[in-house]
Amino acid sequence: MRFEGKLAVQSEIDKVWSFISDPRKVIQCIPGIEEYSVDEEKRVTARVKVSIGFIKGVFHASSRVLEEDPQAYVAKLNLTGSGAGSGFNGVVEIRLRSLSGSTEIAWWADVNVSGPLGSLAKPMLEGYVRRIIEQLFDCVKQRLA
Repeated sequence: MRFEGKLAVQSEIDKVWSFISDPRKVIQCIPGIEEYSVDEEKRVTARVKVSIGFIKGVFHASSRVLEEDPQAYVAKLNLTGSGAGSGFNGVVEIRLRSLSGSTEIAWWADVNVSGPLGSLAKPMLEGYVRRIIEQLFDCVKQRLA
């Protein structure tokens, strides 16, 4: 599945970059997060409570930085996880662009899902993922305001 989007944040680009490039700040905005750890190389491991249709459980997820360019305001991450008999892996890229008085966050993600979660109707799964993404970015916008 491919997801992408853009949003404007009423903050300067350096402040937005400082926030989104710090996994300790961003992870607190993930819905369902129960616990997490971040190592010195920005590798994250986390427990996330998930409830999608009849599939409920705790997922063990991790992320690691594949690329990060603070001068170009670009980051690329690898995400993996498993739980409730299902698994996922994906790549997320985020790019920032300075606008007059605000910052545009453009992002895309390619995600593969397996197991019972992967067999859900695609619109149901996509709808759930989109809600999670909206909640994540709403939180980011609030924290940067």
